[in-house]
Order: sequence, then structure tokens, then C-alpha cells
Amino acid sequence: MTARKTDLLGRVLSPFDILLTAAVVVITLEVLVEVAFRYVLQKPLAWGAEVSQTLLVWITFIGAALALYRGEHMVINIVVNKLPGPALRRAVLVLAHLTVLAFVMLGFWAGWLVVERTWSMRTTTLQIPAGVLYLAFPFGCLLMIIVALRDLVRFRKE
Repeated sequence: MTARKTDLLGRVLSPFDILLTAAVVVITLEVLVEVAFRYVLQKPLAWGAEVSQTLLVWITFIGAALALYRGEHMVINIVVNKLPGPALRRAVLVLAHLTVLAFVMLGFWAGWLVVERTWSMRTTTLQIPAGVLYLAFPFGCLLMIIVALRDLVRFRKE
């Protein structure tokens, strides 16, 4: 087993892989059922789009956190690789990680404000708090904060 899979954060995040896979399966099945009901039975499902939309939003932000954890976000290192000396390259990389951390902290705070404002509202068909949809963003940002802090600690140890 690799070190990444055995660290505490990896063990905490690993169940999200299963949840995201299950969500993709549910969306796929929902769309197939929706198509069948709409075009074969001529009776569209009122709740189908809302379920898919909510799951897709959650997949997006949890998936973004998992991609950050695994280092799978796109990186363009052309400028960094041309910098003279490893110390300057390291400083730029630390600054980049601090920028990511600041962005996701701001996202968490702003997202939480939206959740607070929308929690008392109800969705159209499922009648669940609208804040459930918006909660995906601050939750994903919280996961990314944890990952960004871990990455900064790793830079300090190097």
C-alpha cells in the first residue's frame, strides 16, 4: 500500500470515493428512468432533475477536494521550472499553496453564508432545505482546507 493511502487523511477521504461512485450510479439510473417515464410512458418525473442536480453539485465539490488531495488538478509549471534555484521555486510553490488555502477559506466562509440564508427555503419537488444543495460548496472547501494545510505542513518538513 502506498504512503498516501495509509495516512490518516487518506483513510478519512477514502469513503468519499465510494459515495461519489454511488452518486454517479444513482444519477445514471435516474436519467434512464426519467427518459423512460418521459418518452415511453409520457409521464415525466417531477423530482428526477432535482435529485440529479443536487447529486451532481455534491460530486463536483467533493471530487474537487479528492483531486486536490491526490494532486490531480491541472498544474502548469513552465514558469516555476524556469526559476533560478530550488529555493525560489520552493517559495513560489509555497505561495501558490497559500493562495489555494486563502481561496478555499474564503469559499468556505462565503458558502456558509449562502447555506445559512437558504436553509429555511424548500426545494420545489423534494421539499428538502435548499441549503442542502448549497452546503456542498463549503463542505468541499472545508475538505480542501484540510488538504491544503497538510500540503503546507509537508513543505515545511521538506
